[in-house]
Amino acid sequence: MLYNFDRSIDRRPTLSVKWNKEAIRSLCGNPDAEPFWVADMDFSVASEVTQKARILSDHAIYGYPHATNQRQVFCSWAKKRHLLDLQPGQVVISQGVLTSIAILVELLSAEGDGIIIPLPAYQPFIRIVNNLQRTMLGWPLLYDQDTHTFSLDWPLYEELCKRARILIFCSPHNPSGMVFGHQDLIRLCEIAKQNNVVIISDEIHADLSFETHLTLLEPARQVGCEAVVCMAPSKTFNIAGEHYSVTLFNSSELKKRFVTRLEQLFLSTPSLVATTLALASYESGGKWLEELLVYLQKNADLIEKTLQKEVPSVFFLKPRASFIGLLDCSAILHLVERDAQEHPELYDSSASAQGGLLSRFFGQRAGLAFNDGTWFGGEAYRRFVRLNFGTQRSNIERALLHIKQAVAFLETTYR
Repeated sequence: MLYNFDRSIDRRPTLSVKWNKEAIRSLCGNPDAEPFWVADMDFSVASEVTQKARILSDHAIYGYPHATNQRQVFCSWAKKRHLLDLQPGQVVISQGVLTSIAILVELLSAEGDGIIIPLPAYQPFIRIVNNLQRTMLGWPLLYDQDTHTFSLDWPLYEELCKRARILIFCSPHNPSGMVFGHQDLIRLCEIAKQNNVVIISDEIHADLSFETHLTLLEPARQVGCEAVVCMAPSKTFNIAGEHYSVTLFNSSELKKRFVTRLEQLFLSTPSLVATTLALASYESGGKWLEELLVYLQKNADLIEKTLQKEVPSVFFLKPRASFIGLLDCSAILHLVERDAQEHPELYDSSASAQGGLLSRFFGQRAGLAFNDGTWFGGEAYRRFVRLNFGTQRSNIERALLHIKQAVAFLETTYR
């Protein structure tokens, strides 16, 4: 391999929120817990991207950027990575996927309108709906407790579309790791079209799919459904702190409205650093990504096999994309509840307002910081935590050992 993903990097002296003690405390009550939560990775970026960053740093002038090739660079990447035939005229460069989604919701709906969000969901989607005073229409995914798999609830979707203006979709899905096939996407678009629902598809994890990713843009075009797709280099190339994204349109009229709104809010130009790193990543990061995907899949395999063999009461829902996956802790939940009754000081919600029962358990008993399942949609998901495995394998091995020890403590103490 050209790139060394096993090389450990100390991120604590930086401004990383992932490694910030107060942020970690807010999840689990233990500021010293090792972080496996927020979705950025502990790997250095591709050396080719680092070189571009060094040149910029050595130049030591950080003025206004002007890069006329950005849309074409992305179209070339999309063709190479996804066999997606795009024209530069379909592409808008903007300052982050969440910014784009919020603007689209504002443009395409009015206060009180229904916005469908599949659950569990990346929590900022819910905040966008609430902040803009729209009505959230939760669309819970079906969960099979025997196979530990999620699927789409089509009858419920059809009912919700009758009361909705927009669907905020996520493909690949965060946090379940689902990847959607052509027939699912066609069906999604057909039902949306029948009900005049616009689909906003967040595809920020698309490049990290372990299998073929199909963007919603083409099925929407085939069906005649209004849809917008949001992508970014941020997760793909581990430059999440640089707010740079691409928004893709089939409709020239909707694209024009979106661009106008970006200009009104002075949000149309990403920073010099963000633009430099994004272009370098799309132009030179392909080989790094290929090797990263192999490394991530080996991490996922290790988690799956280790838990199956050594901690069968915790099940890893191995994702089909990206570096985040859910742990189903249903089998130990009643034991954690017992532990919380016996030791309420370890489960103090005032010290971990962003967490829940399970994130506090893993933080206090295993020294590991995960996102609690409730963060993704409330108590219905309290059986889960989300684990970020975008880190060195030695860290994964250590985390698995701590999980094993913490669960053994529960089973020894309360059974």
